[in-house]
Amino acid sequence: MGIWLKSPGLLDHETVRWKKFANRTQGNRAVGGCLYLTERRLIFEPNRFDAVTKGRSWSAWLKSIESVGTEAPNGNGFSGGLRTRLRLDLDDGHSECFVVNGVQDVITELDRAIQG
Repeated sequence: MGIWLKSPGLLDHETVRWKKFANRTQGNRAVGGCLYLTERRLIFEPNRFDAVTKGRSWSAWLKSIESVGTEAPNGNGFSGGLRTRLRLDLDDGHSECFVVNGVQDVITELDRAIQG
């Protein structure tokens, strides 16, 4: 992907269908990087700087995403909480939040992918 972003680790016969710059809420901080949508998974790869500072990669099978919506601002500027964030609720009870531009368009795109 270049100097700033690394390519996601893809499985056999998996291709990136869509990508979007995003910040992932990880603990009390927002980790900069990119969301990648494939036909099987949603993947987050941190940018190279945040990866060095313990920003972690993340992925979820599309079938494990139970709902896609928004998370209201919580006032924490370090974790992206000054903005309405993309919220994913997973079948294991966890949720993930991402700061993305055009959050409603992202929700539409992800809902479409999850529905198959």
